[in-house]
Amino acid sequence: MQNSDLFSGDYDSDKIANNYFKRYARFFESSQEKKIALLELGILHGGSLLFWRDYFPSGTIVGVDISLPKDFKPGERIHAFEGNQADTVFLSQVAKETAPDGFDIIIDDASHIGELTKVSFWHLFDHHLKPGGLYFIEDWGTGYWDDWPDGRSLDKESYFQTALRPDQSESREPMPCHSYGMVGFIKQLVDEQAANDYTRKRQSGKSERGSKFERIVITPGIVMVRKAMQMP
Repeated sequence: MQNSDLFSGDYDSDKIANNYFKRYARFFESSQEKKIALLELGILHGGSLLFWRDYFPSGTIVGVDISLPKDFKPGERIHAFEGNQADTVFLSQVAKETAPDGFDIIIDDASHIGELTKVSFWHLFDHHLKPGGLYFIEDWGTGYWDDWPDGRSLDKESYFQTALRPDQSESREPMPCHSYGMVGFIKQLVDEQAANDYTRKRQSGKSERGSKFERIVITPGIVMVRKAMQMP
């Protein structure tokens, strides 16, 4: 099936409405024909698993959800498991059964709760994502929503205040920022990307380690982290 047919296909997934499938394609083109192992946390009705099965014709597709859709039948090359994204024992069992050598791609479209996302990210990233593998976190902007469990609307007045004081160059005051829920967790990932600098502690210092990330790409709705080929 051609990519153009896939993107317009009848897949029951919110990734179509959000145009996420096409945005993912730029990261996946070079590995589309490879025997990849993909894990998705949060599968809703299961439509995204069917899409990944068709997009990666030689891939193993694994889905996890806290409540699997009752009428969803995994079928060819698809495995589905019911469990909590923050249950690290469960996640390791899934990985051992379906991708003992590690996953090439992990996509978190589960709770969109910062603390839960953090638990699954670091466990899977450290133990079950291959070197050079890709980890995606969807819908991180929930941290800006007042009606989201761990979100809060942005205080624009204090956030965008830019008045400079005469001693600004010597100021040790933190830059105002929004750090609720998923937004706060993504900013922690930015700190990890900066490990080379934050472990120096001073301009003349020596770095204690580099980042676990080769790079991080932050876009509206999706964050991508590529794991370094060698861990620091």
